[in-house]
Amino acid sequence: MTWTRRHLLLVAASSAVAGTVPWRAQARPSAGESSGLPVTPLQLLAAPVFNDQVLFALGGASSQTAEVGEVLRIAQVIRARSGNPSDPPTAAFDALVEAFGSAGDRLEQLAEQASAHPVTSRHRWFRAATCAAQQLFFVLGSGDGAREEALFASAQRRWLQAIRLLEPRVERFVVASRFGELPVTFFPAPGGSGARPTVLISEGSDGQNVETMQFGVTAALARGYNVVLFEGPGQMSLLFQRQIPFTPDWDQVVGPVLDAVRQRSDVGRVALIGISFGGMLCARAAAALSGLDAVVFEPAAWSFAPLWGDQTSMAAVQRSQGAGSREQQQVRRQVNAGLQAAWPSLSPTERFQIHKRGEIFSRQVLLEARAGQPPSDYYGLLEAMLPFDFRSDWQRIRIPSLVLANQGDWAFADQSEQAFALLTALPPSQKRLVRLTAAEGASLHDQPVGAQVAEEIVFDWLDEQLR
Repeated sequence: MTWTRRHLLLVAASSAVAGTVPWRAQARPSAGESSGLPVTPLQLLAAPVFNDQVLFALGGASSQTAEVGEVLRIAQVIRARSGNPSDPPTAAFDALVEAFGSAGDRLEQLAEQASAHPVTSRHRWFRAATCAAQQLFFVLGSGDGAREEALFASAQRRWLQAIRLLEPRVERFVVASRFGELPVTFFPAPGGSGARPTVLISEGSDGQNVETMQFGVTAALARGYNVVLFEGPGQMSLLFQRQIPFTPDWDQVVGPVLDAVRQRSDVGRVALIGISFGGMLCARAAAALSGLDAVVFEPAAWSFAPLWGDQTSMAAVQRSQGAGSREQQQVRRQVNAGLQAAWPSLSPTERFQIHKRGEIFSRQVLLEARAGQPPSDYYGLLEAMLPFDFRSDWQRIRIPSLVLANQGDWAFADQSEQAFALLTALPPSQKRLVRLTAAEGASLHDQPVGAQVAEEIVFDWLDEQLR
């Protein structure tokens, strides 16, 4: 399989409009460093889609939202129960979800038992939330995708229990937007008083709040920053509970949050950090909003459509956009028939990839994914991806910008560097591209086990911009 964790943007390596070429994965290149070592730092599970996700859980240890030994033991249990296949069947997805579920339930019980010891209880709640987040990520590949909303609720509840035990006290509130109320979490900087530098962190397409701890919350608080998290369309409660898909108009998501935060007396200069898919979406916010002082893309991208693995069908959908209604409907029928014909021969992993990446763009696909059904309107799904093109936004950004690019990034490929080249409105002194490598433990999309490496770079740069 070619796919990895957040890189499920790469769905099917090839297919044809009428289904004449089956959906099958291309071999994943064995890229490495000059030393001959592989880009993937640790092979816990044979299936890349499993392994990369478990590496994210392992990386949570940097923020005390995971424990190394616990994650390694869970991986051991998954190997034993599943047989450790490289192309996992549904039963292997079940084994993974069950292994993390058992571990999370145990940690929740231990957290409750440690209520007299708030630090211990907090750490256990965080780790329990991480386990639920892992379950949530893979549940659509299991035999019961209908559990998705319940697993999100479990991850969210455990994370909320954990942050209630933080000092200074974390604030939770909502802001109004055209998408309805957006949940916001405000972490005040520890120590001191007055206006403090502040970061708004925008997660991507499948990261949960607990995972954001390793993508900036812990690092920012340690450096005296306020931190603001929010849940937007296509994410967390808006996706899994309210079934609202992503919007390319991310300025209309960040804008209301920024306005609310700017009114606070304890907020000074403000930066926006986009994680994973957020590193694409935040280009619009950075270009359109006037209240931001800097932006970080971790990593960056400029367009979604070229990242979708089924470029044959994507090209057909794109060409049909300028056609008449009759021709467009004909292409719709062909594209939809192609997927329906291919679906029975797809592996469970391939079906999971399509469901997982499809639900963030379409409520209909979300409901079909939970029911284990193929997308009934594949054409409409691909069409919904087309507006997620931000080339012109990158060219309009006029605030200091930091762009990260990961060696071995199977999600965004070369788009980070291409996006950086589009920052034509910024002088060299106001933009910086940093390449994270396997040599420093920060390879793969979102550097799953290199959180501290990335955050040192990010916050050293932000210190220069905001202080």
